Amino acid sequence: MKKGNLKRLVLYWAGVVCLGGIFIVCTAHAADRLVLGDILKKTESYYKGINAFTAHFRQTTASAAAGAMKTEASGVLYYEKPRQMRWEYTEPEAQVFVANHELAWLYVPSEKQFSLFDAGTFFSSPLAQTFFDGMVELRKNFEVNLDSKQTTQDAAVLRLIPRQEDPNIQSLLLWVDLATYRILSIESRDALGNTNRIVLDTQKPEASLDHKLFELDIPPAAVVVDSEGRELNPSEIQKLKAKLPSK
Repeated sequence: MKKGNLKRLVLYWAGVVCLGGIFIVCTAHAADRLVLGDILKKTESYYKGINAFTAHFRQTTASAAAGAMKTEASGVLYYEKPRQMRWEYTEPEAQVFVANHELAWLYVPSEKQFSLFDAGTFFSSPLAQTFFDGMVELRKNFEVNLDSKQTTQDAAVLRLIPRQEDPNIQSLLLWVDLATYRILSIESRDALGNTNRIVLDTQKPEASLDHKLFELDIPPAAVVVDSEGRELNPSEIQKLKAKLPSK
């Protein structure tokens, strides 16, 4: 996944915003409202009750313009409250996307390059705020309905529609395991009809994670570029590291 695909990568984790347990809006029909409300409450309760988790993920993206063309990837997700997440891709190419309290970056080992991103813009979106800070922002931005056609006895499917037009997110679908109330899968669709689906397997709650997972660890030969594509010098890199909290 190259730097030019950052927007798509952001959508990948943006779909996971609901893992923070913020499911508030309920606009289902009266017959479904009580059931949906119960699902939201129990899912919220589950994720509020854990401090960190890991999960293996499988990701499939499909381009509407390219017909049946699909791209598949997989790896491991690490998340710890507050504001720390790491998407570690192993297939088809090793890549790492990290976001923490102060910074977000993408590292591609084959290119020996770190690409930094504007943290202010990254964290200011309602989705990012909800995911990282637990702010109840989804009720302002999305309507949530129970998709009765896709819902089964084992899994509920929730459909989220943005209240305001957004070319990047036309809709989100969430699959919730009705036995554990964990999120099983997330699918996003943009205005062009492109879809991205992430399936989360073997989710494992953790008391805490190794803080090194979220640190900016730059190999000596690696290049670091800022959000505008400018290469940082060693002095700038050291100042950048100094801004990051350490444990």
